[in-house]
Amino acid sequence: MLGRRGGLSVFAALFIAAVMFFGCSTGQNKSVEHLFYSAVFTLDDSTSVTVLTEKIDGGLVVKNGEEEIFVKSQGEGCYSVPVFGGSWTGEWSGGVWDGVWVDSLRTNDYRVKLEVSPLEKPVPVMGEPTHSVWDTSLGKFKLTQRGDSAWATFMTSTGDYRYQAGKIDTTTNEFKLQNFDGVHLFYFEGVIRGDSITDGVFKSGIHYSTSWSGVRAENEKVKWSSKQEWGRGEKVVFEGVNSGGDIEVWSRERLKKSGYKLLVVDVMGTWCPNCMDEARLLKELAIDYPEILVVSMSFERSKGGEALRRIAEFKKSVGISWEILHGGDASKSEADSCLAFFGGIRSFPTTAFIPIEGDPIVHSGFSGPATGAAYEEEVVFFRETIEGFLSD
Repeated sequence: MLGRRGGLSVFAALFIAAVMFFGCSTGQNKSVEHLFYSAVFTLDDSTSVTVLTEKIDGGLVVKNGEEEIFVKSQGEGCYSVPVFGGSWTGEWSGGVWDGVWVDSLRTNDYRVKLEVSPLEKPVPVMGEPTHSVWDTSLGKFKLTQRGDSAWATFMTSTGDYRYQAGKIDTTTNEFKLQNFDGVHLFYFEGVIRGDSITDGVFKSGIHYSTSWSGVRAENEKVKWSSKQEWGRGEKVVFEGVNSGGDIEVWSRERLKKSGYKLLVVDVMGTWCPNCMDEARLLKELAIDYPEILVVSMSFERSKGGEALRRIAEFKKSVGISWEILHGGDASKSEADSCLAFFGGIRSFPTTAFIPIEGDPIVHSGFSGPATGAAYEEEVVFFRETIEGFLSD
């Protein structure tokens, strides 16, 4: 499962200072001769994404700074990726694993070459951390540097790029940041020149590449209001397919009969890491506020029974107790047609807080834990909104 620690991952920091420089078969090495490995994903002839991997009983742990992802061994050199599905399929030979990452959320032939090899004698990270914020063409860029190690994220109007880690040359100020979060394989590079970032390159897996640039910012605030006007005049009612394959309808009339005081409707997709981050917060809130009922509406890249299977796997992996209904295809227009009273679906996730009477509050987008202060503001917003409705 995915997990986080409260502070900087020591192992990730050690790794960053030291590194940056086909079907399943038998032959998996059963003895753990090394503890730490580097997992190198080859994007193209000139670019690779390198992340720290720890070998433990039962599988491997990928470390993206503060985030940890357990890739479970399925035997014979194969590993399963949690929450988002997919697999690492390959073979151990001579202490090195060679194979591919198969992304099951895209096409069946979406494969990225991957090698996992031992990491020798990591070097401790030195120096005091420094922080900077930049306005870039990709979003608000938050960068932390300690010696030649770097950690960062990008914040946008609809969410964030989650945990990025890498290295910065203390002489030239050239940097590289990357991560593998189970569904995204991100690579960023650029050069800091005074108050500007130039020569930026962003690659996502083997399917997308673009340039980017930025200038130093005065603060980390994103110019965006996540609270939007709900669709006045639209009836507060929606329907989706439940886990049993039946149509389920929710309305204020049903909410009144349910005994709950507030309905929280979460618009999401099992392919969306920001949705996963919000779902984890909602899981905490559902425990803290038993008077609320959460219902998710998921819009999927797959259809029919396959979509319901994906939803069931996501629900189990994240540990969600409430119903996740399948609303339709993974598109904002599809979600908007199903949920007209939201006032327009501009991002995944989007969340509506619906009281028995009165105006709903609609919240667009979500900034996850990698954003620090922005995430804390999300937590405060969610709690204050719920408490405001419950106190009425």
